[in-house]
Parts: sequence; structure tokens; C-alpha cells
Amino acid sequence: MIRTLYVFALAALILLAQPLSAQQQVTVQALLSEGKKYDGKQVVVVGVVRDLKEKVSRRGNHYYTFKLGEGEQTVSVFSYGRPTMKDGDRVRVTGKFAVEKRVGYATYRNEIDVTKGKVEVVTPAAARKPAPAPSEGKP
Repeated sequence: MIRTLYVFALAALILLAQPLSAQQQVTVQALLSEGKKYDGKQVVVVGVVRDLKEKVSRRGNHYYTFKLGEGEQTVSVFSYGRPTMKDGDRVRVTGKFAVEKRVGYATYRNEIDVTKGKVEVVTPAAARKPAPAPSEGKP
């Protein structure tokens, strides 16, 4: 009986020590510089939404794309459905990263597909403080 409890406790401890998911939190810079390492894997990336575009396919399916940025560096994000964020929002994106993906005649590079993932707004654009403007002529 004690041996069974010991084995059960040890098995539970081993399972708890394992990560709950295979997702890796990475930066946009890491995706761009070490893309092969993350190619085809679920990733979690935090950044600012830029150039959000909502579209409808020829078949009538809603989808959206945007650039996820950190400074000047960006990766593309794609998902079916309607966006729950807007330009300027800071978001956490969970999805499958691809260095290169071909769809028909089109080729997409450095893209996160969140169709089976999610986009969570971390800080709405209205709540984010704009960077202070550089003062002109002041020492």
C-alpha cells in the first residue's frame, strides 16, 4: 500500500514537472533571427498590432491579418474570423509559426497562424501611453 502511494506520488511529481504545453514564449527578434528553430512550432509572442486588415475570402469567410511588432521588427499574423483587437493594442499571440508557407501561388514568410491559437489584448491602445515627443530647442 505504501509502495503504491509512493509510486503514485512520484508519477504525479514527474507529470507536474513537465511543461503544461509545448508553447514557447519568444520575441519577434528571436523569430526573425532564429526562425528555423521555431518553424512549425506553437509560439507565444507579445507585441503591438500594426496594419490590421479585416477581409472576406471569395467563399465568404472572414479573416484578418496584421503585423505584430517590437520596435521596427515585425512578423505577420493570420487568423480566420473577426479581429478582437485594433491597431496600437499590445497583444499576446499564440499560434503556429512558419518561416515560409505556400498557399496556392502565394508565399508567406515569417507568419504566425492563430487559427488554432488565440490573440489576447494585454493593453488596449487607449490605455497605452504614447512615447514623449522629443523637446526641440531645450537643453
